[in-house]
Amino acid sequence: MFQRVFIPLTLSALFLSGCASGTFKARQEQREKLAASTGMYCEFISGDLFPDVDVELSMKMANRCDSSKSFSITNYKNSSDQAGVIYCCSMAAKGERRATVSSEKKAPSTKGSSAQDPNADVIAE
Repeated sequence: MFQRVFIPLTLSALFLSGCASGTFKARQEQREKLAASTGMYCEFISGDLFPDVDVELSMKMANRCDSSKSFSITNYKNSSDQAGVIYCCSMAAKGERRATVSSEKKAPSTKGSSAQDPNADVIAE
């Protein structure tokens, strides 16, 4: 009796979870298409998944947003009762972002530098 009920319930749960992940993926693809066509992008960052939500927010916005345009950040609690932030911004054009990143100069290396710190301790080997 237990097997007659358990097996169909398990199969139903697997089927429904497969449908749910398919729906999620379709909605993600739709969001990406709309973001590409409109230039506007919004994303929720969970404070439960990322305790350092400020660091995650900075990384996500640096990858997606045009820093010369305005953006919004709002505290938000989703339907699963997860606290976090949602940000919306104008997306950087791909060509502009690459040009900006490639034109940035790297900081000069201190390795092999002739300047020495007068307060540094010298350790004999």
